[in-house]
Amino acid sequence: MKIFLRKANFSDIEFLWYLRNRPEVYKYSRQNWPVGWKEHINWILPFFLGWSSRELFVIENQRFPIGQLRFDYYNKKEAEISISILKEFHGKGFATRALNLAIKSIRKQKTIKILVAEINKKNFPSVKLFEKLNFKFKTEKGNWLKYALDL
Repeated sequence: MKIFLRKANFSDIEFLWYLRNRPEVYKYSRQNWPVGWKEHINWILPFFLGWSSRELFVIENQRFPIGQLRFDYYNKKEAEISISILKEFHGKGFATRALNLAIKSIRKQKTIKILVAEINKKNFPSVKLFEKLNFKFKTEKGNWLKYALDL
């Protein structure tokens, strides 16, 4: 089972909309409801047009898209990382492999020094995943736990 991360492109728009609107994905999101097509297009186009301080990747297994991984760059030294994977691929190590690839990639850039993950405190699998990859608990604010990894 080989996992790849590739930069999202226009051909991924429908898959990313489908993934975003899966109940198991949005129930732990800050915006915890499905989004319409127009709202999705307005959100995703800046990625492809270079107008965003974010990077969006598609997680692939044998060239089949199974999830997404995103970096939100807050400044030159800190980025937030988030990940979503189709339910059929939960609990099989795909997220761990994808996050490891992402961490290795961001370390090569040598500019980002801290990766942050903000996780809904009811999302126990994500908490476990980030702790497994050495992210350390920092703060709790409302329903959100903040974890960080020093690079």
